[in-house]
Amino acid sequence: MASYLRSYIESVSDVPFELRRQFSMMRELDEKSCRLQQQVDADVLLQLKAAAERQSEPVQSPTKRQRVASAAAAEKERELAERIEANMNELVKLSDEKLTIATQVYDFIDRHITKLDKDCKAFDADIAKERQRLGLPPVEPTVGGGSVDTSGGGGKRKGRKEGEAPRKLTPEEQYQQALAMADPSEPKYCHCQRISFGEMIACENQDCPYEWFHFGCVGLTEENRPKGKWYCRDCRKALGKK
Repeated sequence: MASYLRSYIESVSDVPFELRRQFSMMRELDEKSCRLQQQVDADVLLQLKAAAERQSEPVQSPTKRQRVASAAAAEKERELAERIEANMNELVKLSDEKLTIATQVYDFIDRHITKLDKDCKAFDADIAKERQRLGLPPVEPTVGGGSVDTSGGGGKRKGRKEGEAPRKLTPEEQYQQALAMADPSEPKYCHCQRISFGEMIACENQDCPYEWFHFGCVGLTEENRPKGKWYCRDCRKALGKK
């Protein structure tokens, strides 16, 4: 378990930096797109205003000064239209760049997910072999459905028969399963001083030396699970609670 975990942690060590870099690029593109869009909106308003003023001008024979002013206005409108078109093209380009970055991020994450799934399958196969060596029954794998074939068939998965419910593990089987996967430095809990496995409940006393307790060790089941706060027997006695 520890070797798989170390290997995976090493493989994803660059993920936060890479995602931060890619998202920073997308944020910069967003900010640039926002500024361009604001410029386009302002230019379109100017264009509409100029068109409205032109429509409101009386139809008459223009003077030389009016013709010069009209030509200048027409040139200004042409430049305005060209700027709007250029900015719109730039907005499309920025959108394409954002889409490219988003695709790269998706592929980057997908590669790591694929590797994790592959490692989990290899881990399942190792656990199945270890359980077979210890004489324990097969259990549900960490990924996918069905159980792992421990008969030497290369780790092929065998699906349960339709309508067949999975067998519930006994507390001892749950403990042995957790123990087989546990790191040597795994913390111990409860009065029994064993690692975490199966259903557990936390003592609400922040200073409780055990912190968590296995249901079976404190006489709890799914049926009588406490609805509110729960304290272990030692903390109840120390805090004067019934």
